[in-house]
Amino acid sequence: MSRGTGSGLAVVDTRSGAVTADVVLSGGYNAAASGVAVSPDGSRVYVLYGVGHGSPVSLLGVVDTATDTLVASVAPPAQSTPAGYLAGNLGALTVSADGSRVYVTQFGPTTPQRPTEEGTRVLQFDTGLQAFTGAVTVPGHFTGSVVARPGGGDVYVVSDEGLTHLDTSGGSPVVEGTNGAAAGSFAGLALSPDDTRLFGVNGGGRGFTVDLATDAVTASYDITAHRWLRTLSVNAAGTRLYTLSQDSSLLAVDTATDAIVPGEGVPGLSASDLALGPDGHTFYAVSGAELRIIGF
Repeated sequence: MSRGTGSGLAVVDTRSGAVTADVVLSGGYNAAASGVAVSPDGSRVYVLYGVGHGSPVSLLGVVDTATDTLVASVAPPAQSTPAGYLAGNLGALTVSADGSRVYVTQFGPTTPQRPTEEGTRVLQFDTGLQAFTGAVTVPGHFTGSVVARPGGGDVYVVSDEGLTHLDTSGGSPVVEGTNGAAAGSFAGLALSPDDTRLFGVNGGGRGFTVDLATDAVTASYDITAHRWLRTLSVNAAGTRLYTLSQDSSLLAVDTATDAIVPGEGVPGLSASDLALGPDGHTFYAVSGAELRIIGF
């Protein structure tokens, strides 16, 4: 969350809905916090944030959930930039299934006077060393979601130029290939519960499905034509996708028919990001400076 005096992370008891702790990340005026991810054992929360009003989201914070304190704040390795350009914002993150690594996306170099340059990156953070240990450039100017497959070794990131498959089995991520048919700025990704498919939504209001055995797009369809869709969650049964639309509505999509399910959405949610809890019916939504809990 962010507020006039800085940025922070709210800790919420999901049984009562009460805020039990407020972890200060930065004391800078109107500092911003964005992406958040939890380690598989629940002992750490990783969050991306900036240090003040107008500053880039440029730090990875590590929060100890036992004490609700910020135990590390780590800057990414330097990004190669043209003269007059600044390093791109950190965009999204995910934690590997074994909790040993965090993968963080970074936009291309930026400047207020010109469009953002090519040069998006995926950064690898070693949770034991508390340090970034690798980086790889992927096609695109902006990234969307990043996901790590449960079996380890494979990470997928989507950008405005396509879906890129990374091999992370070695010391640093390596690009295996990019599928331009699954492009989408700020697009959302979610793995199917059986780890055979990757679902995606993009800024053009379209959804797509990728067969992870071949990395081929097996379905591409309109959800809300010409309206951007952002962020994506899938239920434990793999029967529903949940996404946020341009008109601030939460939409439910049937994975069997690729169609919106009437009556299962939440209109006027006004959220920028969301995650579906393991109970399958509780959403955690970021709305402005707040974390909202929504029973579905």
